Amino acid sequence: MKHQLHVSISFILTIITMLVQTANSLRVAVLGSGIAGSTVARTLADRGVQVTVFEAGRGIGGRTSTRITRDADSPYQFDHGAQYISNPKTNLFRDALDRWKEDGWVKHWSGNFCTADNLGVTLEQGNEKKERWVGYPAMHSICQNLLHHKNIQVILETKANALRKEDEDSKWELIHGKSKENLGSYDWLIATDRNSGAHFRKDLSSANVEEFRSGIRGIKSVKSLTAMVVFEQPLGLDMDGIQFNDKDAKYGSLGWAARDTSKPGRDREDGKECWVLQTHPDAAKEILKGTKKIQEIREKAKKVLVQDFLTSIPILAGDKDVNLPSVATAIGHRWGAAFPIPSREYMEMDSHLIADKQFVACGDYFGTLSGRIEGSYLSGLSAADQLCHEIQ
Repeated sequence: MKHQLHVSISFILTIITMLVQTANSLRVAVLGSGIAGSTVARTLADRGVQVTVFEAGRGIGGRTSTRITRDADSPYQFDHGAQYISNPKTNLFRDALDRWKEDGWVKHWSGNFCTADNLGVTLEQGNEKKERWVGYPAMHSICQNLLHHKNIQVILETKANALRKEDEDSKWELIHGKSKENLGSYDWLIATDRNSGAHFRKDLSSANVEEFRSGIRGIKSVKSLTAMVVFEQPLGLDMDGIQFNDKDAKYGSLGWAARDTSKPGRDREDGKECWVLQTHPDAAKEILKGTKKIQEIREKAKKVLVQDFLTSIPILAGDKDVNLPSVATAIGHRWGAAFPIPSREYMEMDSHLIADKQFVACGDYFGTLSGRIEGSYLSGLSAADQLCHEIQ
């Protein structure tokens, strides 16, 4: 009996050792550093996998990225994408959020939140008050912390195009989208941005993953435009987050406005206020009509949103006479695939594995919580689990 037990334990230890060695020898490339990409990278790295994350932008975070201006004296920062994390819907994400709280990656955004519609301005009070959590000291801090690992390398400002080598090695070759420099060979490829498979992008045009590319064609997006504006002095509004009813014409294009400097870690010593303004869906469609060039879109978004907000301030203040401070700076931004409307097929899965190609897709367009930070996290976790299951 003792001999059998000894053999069983030895066998289990041998299997565990083999799995660890297999994981350590794997090289995985992840396209995108948003919540899904950061989660799958960290989960794999914790299991011994060597991961390289390629990010096309200047900074980490995807839709949780933080825009930091290049003003030399005192840069401004804005959470110009996802605004906050609300109460978790699943135990998996609740556990993750609790860890992030304990580690100081997120902090509670306490403040005054209200809804503005044709009936007036209604302040959240009592049981109606929602909990809101934000990355600390910036929204992108969550992804930065997830990607801080000895087994993870992050390469910024690099749009990587993938080519599948169908030979005995069956490796993924990644090529720099601009310089055509070879970025290395990888055993597995994980794509976290569904636009990677779009017909107008080259990321996966030579990747031979038509199952994925054809599937995403049925996914639509709700358009979203953002303006980031800095006021020289405080506005005097006793509200930090405002949800606008898009049926009320007096608020124009506004869907959401947030005093970014009211969030933990974002306060400024110079007294200036940073605000993030976002459109409601119908307004974004209208603004985008007939405008194709990205710079024109940004300028239009900035102009329309800032003007509508300036017009709304006296109404929000209760029709009082308000001395509007001057605008120090304003920036417009367009989110290309802001809020996905997934098909039924994608709502029924958290990630998409194509095992024979050693390819996994994940992102905020999977599952029943699509478009939310929670949905992105669960998708990234699922992608890592599916990959690990395949290599066992």
